[in-house]
Amino acid sequence: MRRSFLTLTWLLSDALIFAGAYSLAYFIKVGWIFSSDLPYQTYIAAVGITIPGWLFVMLTMRNFALSREQRSIRNFMYIAYASAIGMAGFTLAFYFIKAAVFSRLLLLIAGVFSTILIFVWHIVFDRIQRIALRTGKPTYPMLIIGTNRETERLIEKLQRGHSPFTPVAILSVKGGNSNEIAGVPVLGKLNKLEEVIKEKHITHLVQCDHLEHSINLLSVCREHKITYFLLPFVLGVIEDHVPTEALEGQQVVAVEHGAKWHWFFR
Repeated sequence: MRRSFLTLTWLLSDALIFAGAYSLAYFIKVGWIFSSDLPYQTYIAAVGITIPGWLFVMLTMRNFALSREQRSIRNFMYIAYASAIGMAGFTLAFYFIKAAVFSRLLLLIAGVFSTILIFVWHIVFDRIQRIALRTGKPTYPMLIIGTNRETERLIEKLQRGHSPFTPVAILSVKGGNSNEIAGVPVLGKLNKLEEVIKEKHITHLVQCDHLEHSINLLSVCREHKITYFLLPFVLGVIEDHVPTEALEGQQVVAVEHGAKWHWFFR
């Protein structure tokens, strides 16, 4: 319920900021008056027509995803692309309403404002959302399988970033003397898997060790409708960023060694 409310709030606030960015561009270009040559009512009506399509582009690019790092350059590029689509949509909408062209500078200012303001707002709202989803009973309690260094490293990253995915329990594979790792309790071995899932109301499971248990863990996750994650470390891949790519529609894990800008041409 919290996630649904926050997502709806996020969508509505984005729509208002988009409209506000175009309104600000209007008044900066024509002055703080309502121009008769470019009626504000017609202008803002075209913006309103554009907003649903722009939001659809933002949704399809997963700009509202929980796992998206909102302050990243990649996310900025996604938002900039959606803003460019929004500029094109606004131009078409205005032309069909007014059947006339308007200032290209105004369109450029509106595009820049919408990109920057939406990007900044996404960073701010994502921080608010993360705090809200972790307050009280976690919205997305996560179970971690494995008790190695990668487990500790993952937990520290999740806690430091106030991730919506809140680690609430750890299960070891071989057992050990640790009662907790980075503040998260170790509740036993894999024989307690079903019990812990039901007791902690687990929504996400991440495997950090022992690849041979993957099929069993995935089966349990499917049975309980739990999202399953697998650390690349389990596969022997030590890179931090391992994206999923497709080869003729077949999903694969991609580990590349090259310049960062190669990502645009993979």
